[in-house]
Amino acid sequence: MMQYKKIFELKNKAKDTLDGKYGGVVLLQVLSVLITNGVQFLISNIATATVYTVYSRTGSESTATSVSLFFDLLLLAASALLYVLNAGITLYYLNMACKQPLSVTDLFYGFRTDSSKILVIACVTTLCTAICLYPSQYLLQPFLNTGETKWLFYALLALILGTCIYLPVNLGIRLSFYFMLDFPQNSAKETLTLCWRRMKGNRKRLFCMEASFLPLTLLCILSFGIGFLWLEPYKNMTRTYFFLDMMNPIGTNSQS
Repeated sequence: MMQYKKIFELKNKAKDTLDGKYGGVVLLQVLSVLITNGVQFLISNIATATVYTVYSRTGSESTATSVSLFFDLLLLAASALLYVLNAGITLYYLNMACKQPLSVTDLFYGFRTDSSKILVIACVTTLCTAICLYPSQYLLQPFLNTGETKWLFYALLALILGTCIYLPVNLGIRLSFYFMLDFPQNSAKETLTLCWRRMKGNRKRLFCMEASFLPLTLLCILSFGIGFLWLEPYKNMTRTYFFLDMMNPIGTNSQS
């Protein structure tokens, strides 16, 4: 039978690997956040200004809503494109775990190699989030505008149902970029299918591992977000060792 490492063992190994190497991972983290937030901030501000201008000139609420929907779709497309950066981040941490040469330019790996395959995986992951979690945000808006409690109820119900669907699906494909890098010959569909199949029986372990970071997450929030510069690399490194341990567990012989 196969024996996996305990969560605390993976976390300790991650801390040991990161010791003395936080400069590179923090720079990688900062670049990723600046690029992602910068693009999303730009689109959001253009959307707000455009919707306001359209409504003030036409007085048509339906036209303004259509324009707003267009920018929502544009933001969703941008989110999928930006998610490609996670392929480079995954490569960086895998190289660190396997003691391979490191480069901050690995962040842009997804735009240089197998870009179409990586984009497909990014789109699937982004759509999973949008389909499961975005409806609650849209249902909350009428409550904020009108104050009618029924919309708050609908939003909470959508959030609960969406989260119940999102968690198992997301846990099943969350490590897709690891599988893509480990099996480069596979297509995007084959990568997602392989990830989904191998994660059976490991979703609970991954969920418990991610949940173990919640206390540190709360502390990072209290630090006005500064702590995330340390926490995110720690989480990524632990997730990398989770993948490596899942693919190469300790074998123990049992008598039949």
